Amino acid sequence: MVLYDFLMVVKSSVPKNQLGDILKRTGTRVLDAGGVITDITSYGTRSLAYEFKSPNEKHFEAHTVQISFNVTPSVLDELKHDMRTDERVLRWIAVKEKALKPLKNYPARDPRNPLNLSAMTKE
Repeated sequence: MVLYDFLMVVKSSVPKNQLGDILKRTGTRVLDAGGVITDITSYGTRSLAYEFKSPNEKHFEAHTVQISFNVTPSVLDELKHDMRTDERVLRWIAVKEKALKPLKNYPARDPRNPLNLSAMTKE
């Protein structure tokens, strides 16, 4: 599984319960595919740097929400389809995060650490 940050910009006219519905649907897709949600951050309603235009509408403010999750890449296609078809979502982006190595692959710098064999042989 791969770690993704999924950022959504939702119309400011959308009530909080509908924003929760969007998050619930996104989270359900991730969890049903065997993924793990690691973080959900709401940045609240913010002024946009420039106006977003959608048919017959202009948007100067929007709700911004970030969801971090581990999931297989095939699930992103479903999420992208959901975001494209939902009229409440103005913009979205999925960013693949750099994978971290397990901690055991990093050498310890403390010579007292019994897991660091190279430091123990120097003594």
